[in-house]
Amino acid sequence: MGAQVSDSIERAISRLGELVDAAAIAPHWQEVCRGIQNVLPDGRVLMQGYDASAPYATPLAGVGWEDIDFDVYFDHYAALNPWIPAWADVPILRSTLSDEVLPRRILERTEFYNDWIKPMGGAESASGIKIVQDRSRMATLCVHYDQRRAEKSHDALAPILQALAPRMRRALDCNRAVLRNHRSMLGVSLMRNLIDPALVLDGDCRILDLNAAAQDLNESDRSLRLAAGDRLVLGDAEAQAKLALAVAAVCSRRPGSIGRHDVSFRQGPERFSLSVLPVTQNLREYAFAGAAGLFIPGTIALVIVRRELVDASVELDALRQRFDLSLQEARIALALRDGGTVAEIALRLGMAYETARVHLKSAFAKTDTHRQRELLALVLDTTGPRG
Repeated sequence: MGAQVSDSIERAISRLGELVDAAAIAPHWQEVCRGIQNVLPDGRVLMQGYDASAPYATPLAGVGWEDIDFDVYFDHYAALNPWIPAWADVPILRSTLSDEVLPRRILERTEFYNDWIKPMGGAESASGIKIVQDRSRMATLCVHYDQRRAEKSHDALAPILQALAPRMRRALDCNRAVLRNHRSMLGVSLMRNLIDPALVLDGDCRILDLNAAAQDLNESDRSLRLAAGDRLVLGDAEAQAKLALAVAAVCSRRPGSIGRHDVSFRQGPERFSLSVLPVTQNLREYAFAGAAGLFIPGTIALVIVRRELVDASVELDALRQRFDLSLQEARIALALRDGGTVAEIALRLGMAYETARVHLKSAFAKTDTHRQRELLALVLDTTGPRG
């Protein structure tokens, strides 16, 4: 009898392994769930994704559940799911009985159990496994069944889930690479209707979506470009650091961080202004959409880029008015942004070296500075960096 059971398990692992490998290329995890249900026909299979920034776990695939059960789940019980924090402490890739994850004496005191799980019937116990866990995300696959058959059901499922787990993790890694290149985060209509260059970023400044105007800007201007790992890189290091902080803030959902953040920098004759705004995803739309839900954060950043030509005469006027500089003194001060020695600056401006020195000393006196770097700091405070 034992040999027959073992042969049956091996056949199930082989058959399901083929489905998992197929899901790595085309993420049809629903087929994997159906295959697992064949092992336990009365079971209810559920694959879920958890994101630290999302308000609840999102079902990625599943079979055996009624649609009405998940309508109620999203409307109320998703936010009460006591298994979310419990799964975080479970070792990865180890088949586990639900009572080991969350003791029944604790579960049965929760509203989630008494008002959602228990009335459904036949789903009070489960065998599950944590497939993936990284800094902010995890994915689990569980098979729920009647608690009266918990021991027998777990004995049938545990070795199968244990054997499949490494293949499922590799398949999800493949899904991540495939889905990263499938950008459809905010819907075609919104991105198309934005005239200015617009990008959607996750908390690590990875580009999840961009419109045609942003693509054109990336191809024509090194001030804003896509780098390795689909990350957005600006042509100004200080602005890059500010953008990273702004995007992390709006994606974190921390109190006080949700709001508009603006980042600006100067690049040659142009000034770039980036508005970073939080966009909260409707995760319900991704329920049972397969692995996509695992890699879609609850809050993302919409970055709108605006650029304008900077009129040098405006900057000269600003310096002259603030420090009472002559036109030549302001030209010398403004030229400090491009670097170089006094002789090099004089050559760029078409004036004699001694004339440039005289105007620079006069600018020092009027601005109460003594070195070029001190004067440059005032210039940047008034006009911004050239980049």
